[in-house]
Amino acid sequence: MTGSVLFLAVTLITTLPPTDLVDDMNHVADADFAGRQLVVCWSPDGVLAQISDIEQSGGMTMVKSEDRYVAIGQGKMIDSYRGTINYLEMTATTPWRLWDGYEVRDGEPVPGARPSRTVEVLEQGTLRARFVLENLTSVPLATEIFADDGSLYRYTALIEVGPRDSEPMLDMADMPEPEVMEQAQEVALPTSAGHYWRADSYVAEGGVQAFYTDGLFRFSVFELSRKIDGGPLADQPSVEIGEHGGYHRLYNPAAVSVLWRTPDEAYVLIGDLPPDHLEMVLGDLPPPSRANPVKRMWRWVFG
Repeated sequence: MTGSVLFLAVTLITTLPPTDLVDDMNHVADADFAGRQLVVCWSPDGVLAQISDIEQSGGMTMVKSEDRYVAIGQGKMIDSYRGTINYLEMTATTPWRLWDGYEVRDGEPVPGARPSRTVEVLEQGTLRARFVLENLTSVPLATEIFADDGSLYRYTALIEVGPRDSEPMLDMADMPEPEVMEQAQEVALPTSAGHYWRADSYVAEGGVQAFYTDGLFRFSVFELSRKIDGGPLADQPSVEIGEHGGYHRLYNPAAVSVLWRTPDEAYVLIGDLPPDHLEMVLGDLPPPSRANPVKRMWRWVFG
């Protein structure tokens, strides 16, 4: 899976709460709707915002812009950009569960034109997430994610929402043959990072992709050759996160991506986790470091 496709996928999946979070949350995936979505993120690097078209049908959710759409669901991920389609299929091997440090509770009802209810997730007694779900359909009208100090970190809202057209959302007959994500057999990355667990691992172009989750947030780590150029991530200034410097970080309203290198590998993390969780999980992953002078000279001579 390419990093760009995964970044778009993370941007998409953070628009909806986990479907197993509460007993009737499976209605979220079943609901058909179309609308416009606002996402605002108060990141450590500044305030970011975007508005996208979104629609959902048949268990698939799609986010669209002028020349691109990304759809995910039913084990499929489809990225179409200016007529070029990347179509991936994957099979999850680990069942969903919620980290036992979270507590789920019902919040206050929301009256109005679309009567709704709230579902709140507390992390060791502190509010971490709040979802506003329409009573009739369980469509997520708004999502709030909070930082560890109680401040609002990310806000997502459907600013327009209604029934979608009866036409199929995707014409699967026009799709190329899917690229099937193969399970990785050898993974050097840790089985856990912070309270997140490694749920699945896949063979990625040039390396391995490990998928981590705590049932509420999720991120992927790519372990790749240190020779990759890193693209736009490598152009970001080096920053210190936790106890280490040497990270290159880029925020999107719905996700964060981080690049760093060790003497032998390069790592890219992409996910929707809040900043304090990011610092926590990076502390359990290989830290940025450089090869010693002799090894650097060897690479300069022999590549």
